[in-house]
Amino acid sequence: MHKLPIVLISLLASIAAIAQGDDAFRVDQTFGGEVPMEEVAVTLTEAISGLERGESEFVKIKGKITEVCQAKGCWMILVDGDTYARVTFENYGFFVPTETSMQRSVVYGQLSERVLSGKQAEHYAQDAGSQSALELHGEVKEYSIVARAVQLENRS
Repeated sequence: MHKLPIVLISLLASIAAIAQGDDAFRVDQTFGGEVPMEEVAVTLTEAISGLERGESEFVKIKGKITEVCQAKGCWMILVDGDTYARVTFENYGFFVPTETSMQRSVVYGQLSERVLSGKQAEHYAQDAGSQSALELHGEVKEYSIVARAVQLENRS
């Protein structure tokens, strides 16, 4: 007899969560050091804006991983809309699984802008498992994060 109100409340809570876009990040795996809990994660776009204002401290950045080094997981690409940054890991102290692609992530590290030579960009394309190596001429600008820690959310 009392089960109906409980079921109704549970159903309404589920509908409310869907309506609010309950897409809170849920940590399933952590690599590297600790990610400060008190710091709020910002989007990559917000972090780049801070970089352009001269901020260069460690920052907690959220985004989606779209590519990972297929050789050993020594870098990944973090994306926020049309903006991306290549994430490497502080002192090569840790790597991420090569099947990490298409997972949401929070990265704690230092953001910078850097210039890759055509050979470096080609090397990264090969590491990503590209069937045909890119033939790039000249320099390629990209954002880079040297991560102290990475949190991943499983694709569920």
